[in-house]
Amino acid sequence: MKIATIVLNVILLLALIPVILAAIMSPMIFDAGENQNLWRIFWTMIALPVVIVGCQIISWVAFYRQNYSFAFKVSLLPVIHVLLLAFLVFVIGFESPDVKAESSPQSPKNNSL
Repeated sequence: MKIATIVLNVILLLALIPVILAAIMSPMIFDAGENQNLWRIFWTMIALPVVIVGCQIISWVAFYRQNYSFAFKVSLLPVIHVLLLAFLVFVIGFESPDVKAESSPQSPKNNSL
């Protein structure tokens, strides 16, 4: 359990860099408009780096106190968070808001040259 906890924590720390970059870029999901699903995805992406750092701190304190089982379980919380994010993105999706097409008046065609 010790080695698994250490390996999982190292993987999470290495994943923190792209997760932070994704969180920084996450406001761009609103480029096509807003809806409730996009807000859920946005806040889940913003919270992921915070969850990783918080779980790392708790996990290493538990590891230092030789509570390896608890340290491993706490280290799994960011994995559950990533699964939730994947569920939100792929199952619920980025469905765009209802945008009404504006009808533009068509100019009459003049075929006489």
